Amino acid sequence: MQNKNILKELICLNGGESNIAYTESNMWFSENPKYADFVAELRENIQNNDIRGSILIATDREVIWASGSRSVDVNGDTVTPLSTYEIGSLTKMYTAAIVFKLLDEGKLKLTDRVSSYFPEYYKANGMTVFDLLHMRSGMVDFANDRKMFFNNDEALMNAFDNGEITDEVLLEHLYTLDLTFAPNSKMQYCNTNYVLLAMIIERITGRSYKKNVRERIFEPLGMNCSSATTCGDVTSVPEGEGGYMKEYQIARGAGDIHSNVLDLLKFNRALFREEIISPEGKAGMLDFVDNYGCGWGMFPQNADMMFHDGDTNSYSAVDVVFHASDAEKRCYFLMMSCCNGNDEHEEENDETAEAENDETEDNDKEVKFDQYQLVFDLCQKYLQ
Repeated sequence: MQNKNILKELICLNGGESNIAYTESNMWFSENPKYADFVAELRENIQNNDIRGSILIATDREVIWASGSRSVDVNGDTVTPLSTYEIGSLTKMYTAAIVFKLLDEGKLKLTDRVSSYFPEYYKANGMTVFDLLHMRSGMVDFANDRKMFFNNDEALMNAFDNGEITDEVLLEHLYTLDLTFAPNSKMQYCNTNYVLLAMIIERITGRSYKKNVRERIFEPLGMNCSSATTCGDVTSVPEGEGGYMKEYQIARGAGDIHSNVLDLLKFNRALFREEIISPEGKAGMLDFVDNYGCGWGMFPQNADMMFHDGDTNSYSAVDVVFHASDAEKRCYFLMMSCCNGNDEHEEENDETAEAENDETEDNDKEVKFDQYQLVFDLCQKYLQ
């Protein structure tokens, strides 16, 4: 029954065309002859390498590949394209899209001062919404630099890990911290930017971030397997000791969304077709400064290729958008996994690789198997 549901979803994403074939091991692929070599090599690599998780590769009109491999869903079966994951910082794309929807509606401006939404934040020092979107605020990252953010307070850091930090406590500590650089003087990745954006969305609309994402993005696009600030709906099983994310509420806007590769494709296509925000809004969202836009990064060596990745305690995800050899087509490479660099499974692989590497002259470097890079390299080889 599940395979029928997946095929139905894929045909819908394929514009109603039913030229999607299925093979064992949860692999679906286009029967279009022009993708035959790509499909064959991709299939071989997924079968013979330790590729774990769900993958979807498509253009704006066609689904080329969809699969799930090795990792396990809560029902005990191997994951599929329908399996849901924590997508971490891919959340930022959705937050930025809502900000630009509010911009289209005339409810905010990119030049708005952050202090106008947080009057007690005296140290904001001219910081704007534009700075938050482009990671140019100078704020301390509450997630990646939590010792500095919480003044090395073990009780507070443990409370954060357990999802017990409130907005009030977060803001109280933020207000006391000096900026690490003057706003808009440089780019530095910082999750705090997007948590403040989520709070700004809530203050403007009078509705929770969760309701804003659901009503403005998920429901209109038919993203029925996606959620924000929701506990217990992830269907894939974490492979590492980190378990499920607990701090999803305080991380809203920056890393709280759960989704699957099918829904992520719906969002990507709608965004680039200007179905979510206006053409002017999309142009603003993809206005890159120091290779970072609004929830998207740009490859320095290829201005026509955009991406973002995301990591939580046990999950990782990647979203890459680039133009195919046919210049009129965008390609989407989407992958979600129940394991990240801290997982037991990858640590075992790293130990093996390091032992082998010790036999070489360059034995001071670790060799890591990068499943995302392997699949992405094949996308570039055949599609770009």
